[in-house]
Amino acid sequence: MVKKRGLKAQSSVEFLLIVGFAMMMILPLVVIFFEQSENLNTGISSSQTDKISSDIVDAADEVYYLGAPSKKTLSLYFPDSIKSAEVSGHSLIFNVDSPNGDYEVVKWSVTNLTGSVRSFPGVHRISVESAVGYDGGNNVSYNYVIITDS
Repeated sequence: MVKKRGLKAQSSVEFLLIVGFAMMMILPLVVIFFEQSENLNTGISSSQTDKISSDIVDAADEVYYLGAPSKKTLSLYFPDSIKSAEVSGHSLIFNVDSPNGDYEVVKWSVTNLTGSVRSFPGVHRISVESAVGYDGGNNVSYNYVIITDS
C-alpha cells in the first residue's frame, strides 16, 4: 500500500510540473499580446486623427475656393485619445495622447481658419463655411473659413 501512495504523489508532482511549464510558456505570450494590442490601438487612433484633420482641412479649402456662402457639413468619429483641438490662423492642431507620450497632428490650410472644434470622443458634426470679411480701413474684402462643431 505504501507503493501506491508514492505513485500517486509522483503523478501529482509531474502534473504540477507540466502545468507550471505550460504557464511559463503562456505568460510571455499574454504579455506580448497585450503590448501588440496597445500598439495597434495607438496606430489606429493616430490614423483616425490624421484622417479627421485632413478631412476638415480639405473641406475648408474646398469651400474657400467655391467662395461665400458655400458650406459643407462633415460627420466624423473622434477617438478617445484626442485631448484637445485648436483652430489657429491657417492651421488645425489636434493634441493626441499616446502611451509613448503626447504628440500633435497639424494640418495647414490655404485660407485663414476661425472657429472651434471640441475634443470629446464620439461622433461630431463639423460645419465648414466660407465667409467674406471687410477691412474698412483699407477698403479690402477677404475670404476666410469658419469651422464649427455642433
